[in-house]
Amino acid sequence: MRVCFYGTDEEITRLCERPVLALFGPRRTQRVVAFELSDIRVTADPYGAVYRLAAELAEIHREEVTP
Repeated sequence: MRVCFYGTDEEITRLCERPVLALFGPRRTQRVVAFELSDIRVTADPYGAVYRLAAELAEIHREEVTP
């Protein structure tokens, strides 16, 4: 799945440093799902300080995660 995040330089840098995201289900009733970002591209808004990170988002299964 293709996703986009918009944010400041600091926020986008934090996403790039941690390419694995954990997402919670609604009201924490569902399991936590881990996703990995790949094919990351960052572009800057020429008129402001906003950056756009576009990436592929893929679910990671427990056996694929290394401690």
